[in-house]
Amino acid sequence: MRDAILRRVIIDASREPRLQFGEAEPFAIDRCEVQRDVARSTLTNVILDGGMLPLPVGARVTLWAGANIVFVGRAVDTACVLDLLSAESDDALPDDETI
Repeated sequence: MRDAILRRVIIDASREPRLQFGEAEPFAIDRCEVQRDVARSTLTNVILDGGMLPLPVGARVTLWAGANIVFVGRAVDTACVLDLLSAESDDALPDDETI
């Protein structure tokens, strides 16, 4: 069996990356990486002020590039966000959220 195709996308300062936790105001970050394969996508290596930004476990995390949302998921640990489609079904979301 062949390994799933993995694509690593680096979102750097030229894309104006911002991170948002839950409903809080988005804030600028230095860079991050989105890794995509057939089964799931993850957001990792979030850098703020030159160092790794610890992520709030369980929080909904939205990555913005300029005015566009490019990733939405849940922090599964302090260094990784799993995309919502891989993380949970609609049944597990609060009443006002849908996938």
